Amino acid sequence: MSTFGNVHGPVNTGSGNQFVAGRDQYLAGRDQHIGGAAPQLTQEIDRLREALDELRLTGAERKAAEARLDEAERALPDKAAAGSHLQRFAAGLRDAGALATAGTALVTSMRALGALVGLPLI
Repeated sequence: MSTFGNVHGPVNTGSGNQFVAGRDQYLAGRDQHIGGAAPQLTQEIDRLREALDELRLTGAERKAAEARLDEAERALPDKAAAGSHLQRFAAGLRDAGALATAGTALVTSMRALGALVGLPLI
């Protein structure tokens, strides 16, 4: 068993997300990335995925919307590229008539994403 010093709180390691909480943190080494690719954008994209479940879409419309969200997430941290995919996502929902009946969760996430990428989505 290895000792990591004075470690408190949850420590998750392995593949996936890692969360580190605390006040003072010291890192040594090279090629370390903290926060991943635009964590706020990723969070809002996840919220959009959840909000899609509440929309009336055909199978093809839903598949296209999910593909646009996947493309936006893969484009991160390039906000301009992600924004372009998100604009196509919004246009697809608008063309499907889904924005007219969308709930506040979808609208709130789309506005937040628009602000984060610097583009109006709705």
